[in-house]
Amino acid sequence: MPDELERRRRALEEAFFNKYNDELLAKLRAKEAAAQRKKGLAEKTGISDEKVLDDLLGAGVEPETLAALALAPLVLLAWRDGVLEDRERSAILRAADEQGVSHSGTAYQLLEKWLNERPGDELVAAWKGYVGALRTNLSAPAYAALRKDILDRTTKVARSAGGFLGYGRVTKEEKELLARIEAILA
Repeated sequence: MPDELERRRRALEEAFFNKYNDELLAKLRAKEAAAQRKKGLAEKTGISDEKVLDDLLGAGVEPETLAALALAPLVLLAWRDGVLEDRERSAILRAADEQGVSHSGTAYQLLEKWLNERPGDELVAAWKGYVGALRTNLSAPAYAALRKDILDRTTKVARSAGGFLGYGRVTKEEKELLARIEAILA
C-alpha cells in the first residue's frame, strides 16, 4: 500500500506542476507576443516612445490597424453627441474605402468595433500620441499633407450629419471638436 500511496502522491505533484508550468508558459508566450506587436508597431510607424506604443496597443491598434487609427478623429467626431448617425457611419466607411482599408482585414474590424461601440478615452490618448510621434517623424511637407487630409475628412463627416437633408451645417459641438482636433494636429 505505501507504494501505491507514493505513486499517487507523485502523480498529484506532477499534475500540479505540469499545470503550473503550462500557466507560466502561456504567460511567457503572451508577454512575448505583446513584445512582438510593440516591435512591429514601432517598425511600421517609426515611433520609439514606449508610452505612445503602449497607448496605441491599449487602444487596440496593431501594426496592421494603423489605417484605422488614421480614421480615429472621424469616429470621435461622429460620436461627439453620443449617437452615431447612419450618414456619419457611411461617411466614415467611405473614408476607410478611400484609404484602402480591406473589409476583411483587422483594421476594418477595429473600425467596425469603434462604429458599433463608442470608444473610450484610450482612443483619444492613443491618437494624440500617434499624432505627436508622426509630427516628429515625418518631414514637414508630409505632415502638412497628412494634417490637411485628416482635417478635410473630419469636416466632411461633420457636414454629413447636419443641415438640410444632412448636408452643409456643422453644429457648435462639431465645430468645437474640429477645433480640438485641429489643435492636436498643429
